[in-house]
Amino acid sequence: MQEALLLFSLMFTLFIAGIPIAFALLLCSVLFLLLTGMRPLIVVPQRVMAGLDSFPLLAVPLFILMGNLMEKAGLSKRLIDLVDMLVGRVHGALGYVTVIACAMFGALTGSAPATVAAIGAIMMPAMIAQRYPASLAAGITASSGALGNIIPPSIALILYGATVNVSIPKLFVANILPGLLMALAFMLTHALLTRKLKVPKTAARAYTPQEMVLVALRAIPSLMMPVVILGGIYGGVFTPTEAAAVGVVFSLVLGVCYRQFTLSTLWQAMKSSVDTASMVGIILGVAGIFGWILASARIPMLMVTELTPLLDTQFVYLALLVVFLLLVGCVMDVAASIVILAPILVPIGIALGVDPIHLGVVFCVNLVVGFFTPPFGLNLFTTVSVSGQPYEVVVRGVMPFVITAIIVLLILAYVPDISLVLVRLMEASA
Repeated sequence: MQEALLLFSLMFTLFIAGIPIAFALLLCSVLFLLLTGMRPLIVVPQRVMAGLDSFPLLAVPLFILMGNLMEKAGLSKRLIDLVDMLVGRVHGALGYVTVIACAMFGALTGSAPATVAAIGAIMMPAMIAQRYPASLAAGITASSGALGNIIPPSIALILYGATVNVSIPKLFVANILPGLLMALAFMLTHALLTRKLKVPKTAARAYTPQEMVLVALRAIPSLMMPVVILGGIYGGVFTPTEAAAVGVVFSLVLGVCYRQFTLSTLWQAMKSSVDTASMVGIILGVAGIFGWILASARIPMLMVTELTPLLDTQFVYLALLVVFLLLVGCVMDVAASIVILAPILVPIGIALGVDPIHLGVVFCVNLVVGFFTPPFGLNLFTTVSVSGQPYEVVVRGVMPFVITAIIVLLILAYVPDISLVLVRLMEASA
């Protein structure tokens, strides 16, 4: 355990010093190799390259690009029009439209910040214009945007599957019901808040039959995207990586057909995708050497041996896992959290008999809640940027939804059938 203490002491010291996560991991790994004399330093670049040499990881930059292309193609407006037509007569309709549109757009893009930017830019001004409290409008947008990384396809699920060698298609299937449950919980929370805050009723637009048909037809191509991607994966037509490439092509075709793309918008989408994918790629590459050190020093196995008797039961392990990952999700990027913590924490759960697919759902949903949990949730800052509201207003509005998400998370942790029922049905039909 001395090597484990040395490694983690170095890592947290560098984190506290304010060094970016990727460079802190790299420096920590180099210092550990020098202090222990495990291997020549030539192993560092070798393992960094090996960390990126994974076919499933190709899906990450492709899904990021797909999300940016979908945003530029104006698909969010078409989805919002469809949902508004369906639920526009309900009290607090704009909030429900936001949640449902975020769930739909999240299923298309797999990106939480992209979902907040695309849906929030349209829905937040509309809610405030209809005399919604600014905190409620910001809170429901920031929290619902996280559905983009829960409902598949999800970049977090791809990273988790590649890191711990779990079937990505099964993870996608397992997260369908948890994502829908989280969306329903957000809508229930919104319903309670609209009554408590006395949000005024708004006059719903009356659609003619011809307009209803037109709105539905305009939304069909957007709705076909998850059908093509997820249907192809579950049907065995293509892998998640190939599905991401199909999604990019589909997005380009829709953008061209809708006449939304110019050279400028394409350049912006590609530039934004490169920025995001590069950040994730650097973390994944450095995680290659960090993971190799963990395996070579047998640190996960030592921790399993030491901690399993102390954790005693699955109940205790899951409770501590939820609390710990909630704290981590508040201060650390999801990608970094997965590649650093999954190789350490997941073997302990498996040793206690937790199903690895169920564990993947709990792990990823837990970290995704960190997207909108103060103080450093990425969705909080995206919402501030999109809405122009002060940070404290966004935080005040998001707290009821954070509490709701934690309740749903505990239900998912202790009722594994919610995650596993569709996986079992898929296996039975195979």
